[in-house]
Amino acid sequence: MANNEIHKLGEFLIENQIINKEQLLEALTLQKDNPERLIGHILVTMGIVTKEQLIMAFEMYLVTTGLSATHADEWLDQDEIDTIMNKLK
Repeated sequence: MANNEIHKLGEFLIENQIINKEQLLEALTLQKDNPERLIGHILVTMGIVTKEQLIMAFEMYLVTTGLSATHADEWLDQDEIDTIMNKLK
């Protein structure tokens, strides 16, 4: 999500009080050492959010930003993305 006009998921999670800024900064620090890992995966692995919380946040993110699942910077498998997209239709 290199485009500055696109609302980043981490910022969205903070604004919606799902995580705090310190948690995001810690996850971003870990991501620097593992750039192939997505921030959502790191947050789940750290125990900051559950996978279910992440999925719900992802649904909210898609609804409020109007982005498609292909633009989302998150860790979900294709079945979960399909389920979310079907629920939003």
